[in-house]
Amino acid sequence: YVMAATSKQAKGKANKVAGSAKKAVGKATKDRSLQAKGSVQKAKGTVQDAAGKVERKVRGSGKK
Repeated sequence: YVMAATSKQAKGKANKVAGSAKKAVGKATKDRSLQAKGSVQKAKGTVQDAAGKVERKVRGSGKK
């Protein structure tokens, strides 16, 4: 179960990075749609990362 939580965290971090990149490219190119998609993806990553941390804590991993 800890592996699943770690996987969620990894996916979350990847989504945060990809979302930030999309948002930055959208801002640089004045593409509001891309900026919005980046913001959504970054938020999704934040939620996934937090869910993984909570799951690890609940499962007794002890790592923060």
